[in-house]
Amino acid sequence: MAIIQPISEASLDELIVNKDNSQIVSFMAAWCGPCIDELPALNNLYRKYRHRGLNLIGISIDLEGAAAMQPVINRLKIEFPVYWYGEKAVQKFELAAIPLLLIIKQGEIVERLPGRRTEESLEKKILGILN
Repeated sequence: MAIIQPISEASLDELIVNKDNSQIVSFMAAWCGPCIDELPALNNLYRKYRHRGLNLIGISIDLEGAAAMQPVINRLKIEFPVYWYGEKAVQKFELAAIPLLLIIKQGEIVERLPGRRTEESLEKKILGILN
């Protein structure tokens, strides 16, 4: 199970601009129903595709800190890494709505997907970055 850790701006930037891999970044909050609804699908797909190179990270924007999202992560048995970045993420990534997925290829954000997605639509996006 993931243990939420705070992440610095420099560390987050380093994760995102890594040109060696493609990844999905999911922005979420404990108070966001659609975020929580989407987490089991993301977790299933992470388990299915991590061995094929899927890099998936979650970013909690909860104002209350890392502890706000941890009970949700525990209850849903989320396995992919989740970091707490807080409200700074709203401005830095121009978040107008969550959940929001960033599709990143070779260090560049190539797609922004606001709103909850079905597992099937998420799987298509994942297969698109793995191939």
